[in-house]
Amino acid sequence: MRYVKTMTYPDKLAVGRMARRLATGYYTFAVANHVATNPLASALLPPPQRLGPTLIKYPTTEIKRKDGTHHGVHMLRHLALLREDRDLQADFLRAWAGGALLALGDELKVHNYFDHAPVLELVYHLRNAVAHGNRFAINESGKKRLAHYPAHNRQAVRSPAGTVFEITPTTSGPVLFDFMGAADVIDLLQAVEYHLTG
Repeated sequence: MRYVKTMTYPDKLAVGRMARRLATGYYTFAVANHVATNPLASALLPPPQRLGPTLIKYPTTEIKRKDGTHHGVHMLRHLALLREDRDLQADFLRAWAGGALLALGDELKVHNYFDHAPVLELVYHLRNAVAHGNRFAINESGKKRLAHYPAHNRQAVRSPAGTVFEITPTTSGPVLFDFMGAADVIDLLQAVEYHLTG
């Protein structure tokens, strides 16, 4: 099947650069996770602060709300929680992968998935599965789309083992990290970059 290029090169270049930023961001996120889960990480936290006349005995930070108020964060407690809780670590990494697929899929949708190449269609189906509970549930519309536009990474960046990911009408189950692992998502982001900018 031949894919016809339909959008302008600057559009493709912009989305390709976004895919690169998301892949680079995932590397950065993985490094941050590695540092945060190291027992020595607590030594990197800022010193306790004074809040008016009171000394807070542990390092804190804030997560701001839109209205200017905030959540206070006990940094030592949450750093220890991340270090000790393997499920939280997995959720942490899954959140970045899912967010990257959602962001890239949404941007590709703005451009009607350009030429609907299989690697772009792979993002389409992964994005939808992540958005619907991290599970594949391919409906009739998805099946019709797959009949017209295959979704796989056969001609794309893959692992050294050459693992192929393909979505079919019967694909089911969890997406991250059962169907595809964290590094596979990075491969896919890079494949989209190469497809759109190459």
